[in-house]
Amino acid sequence: MRKWWLSALVLLLALTVAACSMTGNNNKSSGNDGNRNQSQNQNGESGEGEWNGERYDPPIVLTTVKGLDQNAAVFKEGETIEDNVHTRLIKERLGIEIKYNWVVTNTNDGYKNKLRLELSSGGEMPDVVVYRGDMETVNLLIDSGQFMAVDELIEQYAGEEYKKGLALDPTIWYPITRDGKKMALPILDYAYNGDQALWIREDWLRKLNLKAPTTLEEMEAVMDAFVNGDPDGNGLADTIGLAAGFKNGFNNWMTDIGFVFGAYGTMPGQWNMMEDGSLMFGSIDPRAKDALLTLKRWMEKGYLHQDTALKDEVGGAEFFTKGQAGMMVGPNWIPDWPLPDLKRNVPEAEFKAYPIPAGPDGLIGTAGGNPPVNGYIFINKNAKHPEAILHYYNWFFDHMANPAPGSEFANGFAEGYDYALLPDGSITSDVASYPELFPGNVDDQIVNPIYYTLTYEGARIPTLYAEAMVKLANGEPPETPYEKSLASYRTKENIDAMKVIMDQKDIRMKNYYTGPLTETMQSKNELLNKMVNETYTKIIYGQASIDEFDTMVENWLTSGGETITQEVNDWYNSVK
Repeated sequence: MRKWWLSALVLLLALTVAACSMTGNNNKSSGNDGNRNQSQNQNGESGEGEWNGERYDPPIVLTTVKGLDQNAAVFKEGETIEDNVHTRLIKERLGIEIKYNWVVTNTNDGYKNKLRLELSSGGEMPDVVVYRGDMETVNLLIDSGQFMAVDELIEQYAGEEYKKGLALDPTIWYPITRDGKKMALPILDYAYNGDQALWIREDWLRKLNLKAPTTLEEMEAVMDAFVNGDPDGNGLADTIGLAAGFKNGFNNWMTDIGFVFGAYGTMPGQWNMMEDGSLMFGSIDPRAKDALLTLKRWMEKGYLHQDTALKDEVGGAEFFTKGQAGMMVGPNWIPDWPLPDLKRNVPEAEFKAYPIPAGPDGLIGTAGGNPPVNGYIFINKNAKHPEAILHYYNWFFDHMANPAPGSEFANGFAEGYDYALLPDGSITSDVASYPELFPGNVDDQIVNPIYYTLTYEGARIPTLYAEAMVKLANGEPPETPYEKSLASYRTKENIDAMKVIMDQKDIRMKNYYTGPLTETMQSKNELLNKMVNETYTKIIYGQASIDEFDTMVENWLTSGGETITQEVNDWYNSVK
């Protein structure tokens, strides 16, 4: 009886929420700009806040929550995430007062854990929740039923720049579409920023009179010289060919060895498109066997470190940054991190990005090419002004993503925060050398308010970064404030690497499954991934024959993989 009563109450509440949501939508369509809903004023009381084309008048309140990561936790003295140059600016320019229901330090997944706790306890969500991380939490947010579909909001309120970014790849909506409805706003990121190139110790190549490899066969010759030719000149056999780490799998965001599999036509750890249009899990593709035999040979010859299987991406990179390895696969931006560690450990070291080498049949492939999205914005069904976050995001696209020469934000977010003007008119962000120009900055740290924004980095135009970097790599002078900013702090190695990556943009092998965990994945993924990783590792280390691959595939299919394959293909056919 109690169960029946509770079910009825839940149904009644759901109908009430749905009715409120529908009422809100009707109100939007009946007004001259759809913003005649009641809002809260700065005292938290009900009141009218109307968008006049530039700002809400009077100001409205937009509630949210926040996980402070390393960049967003740097403030001037006296400022906080609730009261700083960003919150004051947004209230002044847009009439939006940002209020935080709660704020946590985002170490050890503190933000994710807090969100999950709130969801599991039935806690009321704020107007806007922003999340960047695992899809399991994204799915929990969607399935909570507390957030609205954004289809109509996008159509009515998204700015042209945001719409252009969303239109670059329609698969951007796949992970967050339910019953044909878009359930969150994607946060756009720079395209190609995660794609990887082959980084090589240039000083080692020169010392051993070698050329950069273009094929796996040539790469083996170079690695052999790096292992046996004493490239560091210390008289010890203490160098390896390639820095890698496959503790987390064989398709990683740095120190990746997925390119070896790509050279034979498959990519492990993701769902690849087959010739017949179906999706297949790359780890069970028979073509992976050739890659495993190649990696086994590399391990036997000492081209890979014996501890490679124990290292994650960061640990694997340390082989390179400690001066032990001659090659490493990584994104364009690693000259910012972690490669400065190499310069500290080996000051004379030089490194340069080269194209990914080809396999014996000319195939080249790495993971990548997925939609340029890095996070999602969820809007509460009961938000008084659901469109406010789009006015906010549009403003950053219009004013800061690619500022016009001479405009207010051409030099950065705020003078004295992320930049300062020197007497000669040039720009500096060197707090240590000019502390008087950065009053209130603590411990010579740069304070960058862009990281306070609700969308993590303000707004990013997906194609802008790669286009500007290629222009600079081609020797063209920077013209716009954005290009001048890149030229001022990006290293030549970073800039040239982006051109290398763009020249090979067609080799990227897309993961075609970006949906939520299927029913069978939820119970079987851990077992199946363990099965793959253990078999791959044993083969590479010579602890199992290559025939174990076929046994593993058979077990993978009968232990839930066959059902998952059907579920994945059913999903893909429903969204494509």
